[in-house]
Amino acid sequence: MGKATKPYARLIRVGTTRMDGGCLFGSTTKENWEQFVTPDRQNRVGIGNYIMLIDHPDGWVLVNAGPGDKAPLSWDIAPMRSRSSMLREIRQLELMPKDIAVVVYTNMHGEYVGGGTHMTSSGRVLPTFSNARYIVHRDALDVAMKPSERSRNFYRPDNHQPLIESGQLEVIEGSAEVCSGVWVEPAGGPTPGHQIVICQNGRATYAYLGMLSPTTMHLSPSVNSAADWNPEATARTKDEVRRQAEVENWMVGPVGRDEWVRASELESLALFSLGSIKATERKKTTRKAPAPVAPAATAEAAPVTPAKARSAKAGVPA
Repeated sequence: MGKATKPYARLIRVGTTRMDGGCLFGSTTKENWEQFVTPDRQNRVGIGNYIMLIDHPDGWVLVNAGPGDKAPLSWDIAPMRSRSSMLREIRQLELMPKDIAVVVYTNMHGEYVGGGTHMTSSGRVLPTFSNARYIVHRDALDVAMKPSERSRNFYRPDNHQPLIESGQLEVIEGSAEVCSGVWVEPAGGPTPGHQIVICQNGRATYAYLGMLSPTTMHLSPSVNSAADWNPEATARTKDEVRRQAEVENWMVGPVGRDEWVRASELESLALFSLGSIKATERKKTTRKAPAPVAPAATAEAAPVTPAKARSAKAGVPA
C-alpha cells in the first residue's frame, strides 16, 4: 500500500456543514455568537467536518468518516452540506479504501460516520472499507439502533447495519487500545458513548476531540451545542481534557481550525473568541458622557486515562 510521509497523524477537512446557529451555540445568545461568526439569511453557520488519518505500522487508522454521499432519507431534515471529499483526500495520499485497517467512530451521528458505508449502483449499501475493523462504543451503537424521538434525525440504519452484517463492527466499552499506541477514551456529553482518540508516536501525542469543540468559541466550557445529549457533561469533559492536554503537551483537533493546535494555545484561542465579543459589547455600550460638574468617584465525567497508564499499557515511556 502507499505510505505517506510525515505527519504521523493527519487532520483533514472533508466538507462543510451549515447548521442553525441557535442549535450550534445553545444557550449562548445570538447577540454574542454573531460577533464571532456571521450566519446566513436562514440563521445557519458553516462548520468544518474532519477526519483523522494515522500512518500506523500495523495499517492505516481512520477516525470518523465524514457525512459520505448517500442520498438523505428525507430532504426535509437533511442539513446543508458540501459534497464529501474523504475518498478523494485518501486517494491523494496514494491510498485505496482497502488500505484502511481500522476505522474508529467517536460517535454515530450521520455527519461523522455516513462515509463509512456507500451505496452501489444497484442500490445496496456496503462498507466503504472492506478490510477494516470498525470500532464504536456500545452506548453509541445502542442509541443509533434505538434513537429517541429527540435524536432520531441524527441517525440512520444504513450507517451501521451493513457493518453488523459484514462482521466488521467491533463494540467496545470504556478505554481501549485499538492498536499499539492508539487509544480511545470516554469523553461524555455530546452523545451517549462519545469518545476521543489519542495516539502516541514517540514523544508526540495527538488527540482527536470528536464533537467536543466544533469551533474555537466552543473551547470555553460555557459554550455548548443545544443538540448535545448532556451539555453539562460536555462542559466538564472539555475542562478535564484541556487541562490534561496542557499538562501532557498534546496536539489537538478539530477545534474549528484546519490544522492541529498545541494544547498550550487552547486557552488563548478560547479567550480570543470570547474576547472579540466582549470588545464589541464594550464598544456598543460606550456613550459620550456629558461634561461633569465635579469629578465623579471611581468604583473600583469520566476523566481520560492518565498518560502513565496509557504509556504503561502501550509500552511508551511517559
